[in-house]
Amino acid sequence: MRECVLVIGAHPDDELLGSGGTLKRLVENGYRVISIIIASGRREEADRIHQLGKDANKEIGIEEVIFLNHANLELELIPLHQLTKELEQLIQKYKPSKIFTHHYGDVNIDHLITFQAVLTATRPLPKRNPIELITFETVSSSEWNVYTNDKVFKPNYFVNITDQMDSKIAALKHYDVEMRDFPHPRSYEGVQHLGRVRGMTIGVPYAEAFEVIRRIWQ
Repeated sequence: MRECVLVIGAHPDDELLGSGGTLKRLVENGYRVISIIIASGRREEADRIHQLGKDANKEIGIEEVIFLNHANLELELIPLHQLTKELEQLIQKYKPSKIFTHHYGDVNIDHLITFQAVLTATRPLPKRNPIELITFETVSSSEWNVYTNDKVFKPNYFVNITDQMDSKIAALKHYDVEMRDFPHPRSYEGVQHLGRVRGMTIGVPYAEAFEVIRRIWQ
């Protein structure tokens, strides 16, 4: 049975902005990758947003996209234990070995709540399979934190995505309505430039950076 990886994003496009190249590599290496998108915008736009999400993920080889259909920027109105329980049920169903999600220092409140719910849902308990919990950076959120803050993004895990960058950009073009013009960080050029910076850090043309929260070797 193929090893499973979950990527859990607060909004459509977060999953690709933060880890699209890495997810593409995982698919290429035989992993079963499943995207979970927590908030889908206004209800009247749900069908269109769902299709955009499916098309974008399919571009990098992800065939399974799960929408929880909560409202944007209203996750703080949901009891945290309710969202945690929803995620726990999916984690128990798919039994992932790795989960990618938002960083705890993002300035977007939906991102922060998503991290808190995922952190709780993956807490190590007896008879549970260990899960590697990895956080990604999201342009137009992670970099806007105060750089003297203890919660600023501190990358300690890098993935070479030189061969996957074109696919990442192609996937993001399905979310074109969410993209902005450069020099906004959430622009195609902004995504590429960040990839260049992270790549230079490890001596390759393009990379994605992550902060590992928990890794267990049983």
